[in-house]
Amino acid sequence: MQLIVGQLNTLSNVKIKIKISRLAFLITFSLSLLQFTSCVKKGFPTLPDIKRSMGGGTNLSWFEHKWSSPEDLLNADLTPKLNQIAQQGFKTVRLPVAFDLFVYPNSSTLQPQLLTKLKEIYYTCYNLKLHLIITYHYGIFDDNSLYNDDMNRVSWMWKQVQQTFKGHGYDYLFFELYNEPTMGAYRWKLTAEKLINYIRGEDLNRIYIIGGSNYNGLDALIEMGKLNDEKILYTFHFYEPYIFTHQGADWTQDKTYMKGFPYPYRRRKMPLMSKDATGTSVEKDYTKYYYEGTKQYLNDRMSQVSNFCAANKMQLICTESGVIDVADPTSRSNYLKDITASMYQYRIPCMLWDYDQRFSIHQDSTHIFPSLNKWLKKTKR
Repeated sequence: MQLIVGQLNTLSNVKIKIKISRLAFLITFSLSLLQFTSCVKKGFPTLPDIKRSMGGGTNLSWFEHKWSSPEDLLNADLTPKLNQIAQQGFKTVRLPVAFDLFVYPNSSTLQPQLLTKLKEIYYTCYNLKLHLIITYHYGIFDDNSLYNDDMNRVSWMWKQVQQTFKGHGYDYLFFELYNEPTMGAYRWKLTAEKLINYIRGEDLNRIYIIGGSNYNGLDALIEMGKLNDEKILYTFHFYEPYIFTHQGADWTQDKTYMKGFPYPYRRRKMPLMSKDATGTSVEKDYTKYYYEGTKQYLNDRMSQVSNFCAANKMQLICTESGVIDVADPTSRSNYLKDITASMYQYRIPCMLWDYDQRFSIHQDSTHIFPSLNKWLKKTKR
C-alpha cells in the first residue's frame, strides 16, 4: 500500500512538474514573441505609424542655397534653430539640400564634409525628438533622364547618403528623393520607379518620399498614382491659390507681378487688375480668386487628394505649403491658420515652407504666427 501511495505521489509530482514546465514555456514564448514584436515595431515602423508621428513640421531652408558658397553653408550651425523649432512644438524638419553643390569637380561623389554635417544634424534632431526629411533639391532630371547619365548621377549621390545612415533612424529619418520634378507625368513615373530600383537594394527598410510631376502638384500626384514599392510616403506641394501665395515673387514675374491680395477673399480689398494681365493666365487666376481664396476651396482640394490616396492605400503627407512675406501679415496668418486646419482635418502631416526666410512663418523676429499654435498643439498628441 505504501508503495502504491508513493508511486501515486511520484506520478502527481511529475504531472505538476510537467504543468509548471509547460507554463514556464508559454510564459517564455509569450515574452519572446512580445519582445520580437516590439523590436520589429521599433526598428521597422509601419507607414501609418510614421505618418501619425510626423505631426506639424517646417522646412529649414539653408543647404539648398546654391547662390552661396559650399564652405559658408557647411560652416553654419543650425542647432539653435533646431532647438527653437522643437521648443515651438514642431515634430518634423524638412531639410532641402542641393546635393550637386557639394560634389567634387566633374564628379558625382559627395564631399565628406556634407555627409558629416548631415549626420550632425540628424543626431541633433534625434535628441530633440524631431523627425528629419532630407530632400534632393534643384534636380537635373528632364524628359531624357531615363536614357542618360542623370539617373546614375542622382542615384549615386543618394547611395552615398543612404550608406552613411544605413541601420539608423528608420522611424526618424526619411529621404525625399527628388524635389518638384518638371518632366512629363508618364516619364516622371517611370523615372521615379527607376530611381527607387537603383537604390532600394542597398537598404530594404528605408522609407522614401515621392511626389508627382508639375512641381509636386496635387493633381499630378493623383495622375501618377501608386508606385511599385511598399515603403513610400506620397507627397504633394500646395500653394493654391498661387496668385495669392506667390504675390510679388521675383522669380515668377510673369505670374506674380500683382500684389495686395487679401486672404480670405474680400471684394473691396482686392487690387485692381493690371492691364498687362488682359488675355493672360494671370487674368484667369484673378477672376477666379473669389472662390479659390476661401477656406472651402482649400478643404475641397484636401478632400480630393486625401480621398484618392485613401482609396489607393497611399500614405499621404505634404512637404511644402505656405505664403510669401510680401502678403500682408493678417492675410498670411489667416491663410496659415486655414491651410493647417484643413491638413489636420484630413490627417495630412504638413511641413510649412519655410521657417524664417521669404515664406517665413514668423510674425516677428522670434515668434511664429499665433494662428499656428492650435495646430501644433493638436498635432503633438
